[in-house]
Amino acid sequence: MLDNLTEALDKFTTFLRYERNFSEHTVRAYVADVGELLVFARDNGLELSALNLSDLRAFFRHRSGISAARAAGERKSYQNQRKISSRSQGRKLASLRSFFHFLVRQNLIPENPAAHLPTPRFFKSLPPVLQPLEMERVLLSEESLPGSLTQALQLRDRAIMEMLYSSGMRISELLSLKTLNGAPTELKVTGKGGKDRIVFLGQAARQALEAYLLVRPRFKPQSDALFLNRTGKALGDRGVRYRFLDYGRRKGLPRRLTPHKFRHSFATDLLTEGADIRAVQEMLGHASLSTTQIYTAVSRERLQNVYRNCHPHGK
Repeated sequence: MLDNLTEALDKFTTFLRYERNFSEHTVRAYVADVGELLVFARDNGLELSALNLSDLRAFFRHRSGISAARAAGERKSYQNQRKISSRSQGRKLASLRSFFHFLVRQNLIPENPAAHLPTPRFFKSLPPVLQPLEMERVLLSEESLPGSLTQALQLRDRAIMEMLYSSGMRISELLSLKTLNGAPTELKVTGKGGKDRIVFLGQAARQALEAYLLVRPRFKPQSDALFLNRTGKALGDRGVRYRFLDYGRRKGLPRRLTPHKFRHSFATDLLTEGADIRAVQEMLGHASLSTTQIYTAVSRERLQNVYRNCHPHGK
């Protein structure tokens, strides 16, 4: 039975990381969700091995202010009453299902009590994208003192932005790249689930990458990672997000600038120009076409705005 919860949680973490090939971000989120349930069970004098459907409903009522059963048939008017969104509830439910499924596989519990909990409905929001003029403003070069570290940082950031927009890579995929001898037209990257795919770099991205590679030695490299921080070590996701946030403010963007917006803009602009959705799916590395289809709504919305603004009778 479940005598050692810490050991069970450690094994579950290993299961997510190496058998399910989940990203570190997803692993942390799943483990945190399970940790919330363990705290709830402890505070209420419940044994994890004896948890049933009613106990899990009580957990969701406690955590979200509305039961998982009610959330499954909710109306949008309930949105503001919950402590967490339906999307977050759905993620937590997926975490618990995976955890209990793992425990069943390990013969630690007889059945999965989360298997019959309905998934909350949520309304998909359109992904935020950079409008064409905003993209031009973001990618506009900045002037700085030649030979300075500031210039090297700007060239590095510009290469990151151009490569993200040109290829549709996730920031984690970009930061996992090792140093290159030149600027290729295509790259092999490893995405979610350990799946490899080919992404492409246009002329602007290759030129920005070449400019960065010339100044990369100024960082005094201590890593073979392609992109380095100011101390010469591999650049991390948090560092990129901080730089982008500051960069967007300086450029006067009305919304936060994040790495993922370049990926959203990549997909939206391709579909706006008539690209085949399955080709875009392949370039993004989406396992399901339904994940890619959300960009068609963004693309259609942009086309409608063009029609309304440009057609004499379109208003």
